[in-house]
Amino acid sequence: MSRKHFSPYKAYVRRELKLGVCLNPKVGTTTFRKVLVEGMQIAGMKPILSRLWPLNLTRRYTTSPPNDILHALVNAHQYRFHCFVRNPYARVLSAWNDKFGDGHKSGKYARSMVKLIPVVRRFAAEQGLPGSEENTLIPFTTFLSYVESQDEGTRNQHWDTQRSVLFSDLIQYDRVYTMEDEFALGVADILEEIGIPRSWVEKKLERPENASRKINEPVYTDEIAERVFNIYRDDFSEFGYDIDSWQKR
Repeated sequence: MSRKHFSPYKAYVRRELKLGVCLNPKVGTTTFRKVLVEGMQIAGMKPILSRLWPLNLTRRYTTSPPNDILHALVNAHQYRFHCFVRNPYARVLSAWNDKFGDGHKSGKYARSMVKLIPVVRRFAAEQGLPGSEENTLIPFTTFLSYVESQDEGTRNQHWDTQRSVLFSDLIQYDRVYTMEDEFALGVADILEEIGIPRSWVEKKLERPENASRKINEPVYTDEIAERVFNIYRDDFSEFGYDIDSWQKR
């Protein structure tokens, strides 16, 4: 619980079912929450937390009581844990696109990025990299240099290694679903366990509601791909992604 990336809002725990799901930023977390909440409402299920909790309705459906989270951590061997992972090349590019590219394009950065943008611009200025000037795009290569300058486990959750975000050195996952091929399967499996009809989930996920804006122009080169691989080397190894998979993007 003392680790940087621990948050009760990223852990869906059902103590009575001995079920735990660790959510991974930039890997379908918004979609998972939306489908989960809607499915529970349609099935007539009540929020996990009572109205006394000062949280919005969505978080009261998806956030477990602190005692339940603590129980899952202390008695992890009793639980079935699941998570979703994504190709590191795609995940870090999506993080940059959503948090930097879209913010520059719209002229309004996400609230979580407001304080960080000046930090990255100062870093760019100190390193003589593009993107230091106000109202200019912080390029993907400058963003990568900033990521490279930080230690694993200390970065922003959206682009830190997935193993550090998911605590895979501490949690033994019963199932790790890949975003590319198994996202709908994983959501259906998990929600079926809590009593939401599988057929409803599968139909709901036929048309994703939160698809990130795609980048049409090519971004990766041999050099950039090598830099990304070096940052996320352990993610590639642990989750079985191919070093050359950037060429398929």
